[in-house]
Amino acid sequence: MKQIWAFGGTFAGISGAEMRAISKRNGASGIWLTLESWGLDATMLLAALGVFLLWGLVRPWGQVFPRWTPFLHGRRVPRRLPLAPALIGAATLAPYGVFGLGYATLATMDVVTIRSGDFHSPQDALLVTWIGMAAFAVYGCALTVAARSYWVRTRHLPADTDSV
Repeated sequence: MKQIWAFGGTFAGISGAEMRAISKRNGASGIWLTLESWGLDATMLLAALGVFLLWGLVRPWGQVFPRWTPFLHGRRVPRRLPLAPALIGAATLAPYGVFGLGYATLATMDVVTIRSGDFHSPQDALLVTWIGMAAFAVYGCALTVAARSYWVRTRHLPADTDSV
């Protein structure tokens, strides 16, 4: 959706230029507007970090993560360090996405109303809601499964040392 806007297309009734104008009206900085013109914003950058975290939880290189942190060099660091952001993300994103999908379902069935916000119609806002909530739900649930897998694989490993 954001890439469509970045490449000049229209999604959910709004063009990329309109999205940037809305961001500018809301007080976005020049750097922010430039990033948005490339299809990047805070959610995209956080999504990239989230994908890195998710891959780190399921790939072997993720178990050596504490050695990559220079401020921890020389200290014994639990290998489960990546679990903190994973658990926080799973505990917040999965419920947000799942309940958001429930709300989107109710809005689709006209049980509740959805405001159009910056979009031209409530239907456009609902389309973006479906996409966003589905992304949060899928990522949050994947993070839950990956964090559980990581915890099982690392629970009996010793703290990180230089011999690893």
